Amino acid sequence: MTIANLEKIKCPNGHIFEAQLISAISVSDNFELKEALIAGELNLVTCPECGQMFYAECFILYHDSQNELISFVYPLIFQEQAIQCMAKMQKEFKLALKNFSDKDKITYEPILLFGIENLVLLLREEQDIEDEEAILKHLANDLNLTVVKIVPSIARKLAIPKFMPFDKKNKDFSEKSLFLGLDNFVKHNSNLEHYADFFKRISKNKSMFTEISKALK
Repeated sequence: MTIANLEKIKCPNGHIFEAQLISAISVSDNFELKEALIAGELNLVTCPECGQMFYAECFILYHDSQNELISFVYPLIFQEQAIQCMAKMQKEFKLALKNFSDKDKITYEPILLFGIENLVLLLREEQDIEDEEAILKHLANDLNLTVVKIVPSIARKLAIPKFMPFDKKNKDFSEKSLFLGLDNFVKHNSNLEHYADFFKRISKNKSMFTEISKALK
């Protein structure tokens, strides 16, 4: 559910006025708001007195169910109260879960962020990863790869793509199959920064595969 509230705002020149500010975003309801957020257009207001245009910062609850992302985004000035904000977030999240049926209950943890800029950075980073994932899906057949999705929230926690390239010849989702698939995919395209970084990391820390294998969808 997307929510907008009428709020009192002070412009940089000291004028006070009221404006509608978005305080909750559900991407499944309104994908356009995600695009506006990334473009820096969300809660952009103009002072009726002096004409000054500026971003009106407020608390925002952001939810993208498909990508398993729920974030409590507090204004940057609350950063010094991080411990209190974390406790408040966890309390409110637990209370909200009681209103969900077992079928619709959120199984992933919320993320605490300060400043809308940090949410935008996260979304842009994930957008870059999605571009590489699209390349993987497009080339999978040509490279003889099987593409398997892992749980998005776990992929985010590990800072890796959520689509894994397994070597189709192995006919399983083993560690060897993933290594062969990654090696094949990364060698085919030198511009795959996120997959190349993931390949380096998992080559040095093979225990990552255990977490990934548990998260296969």
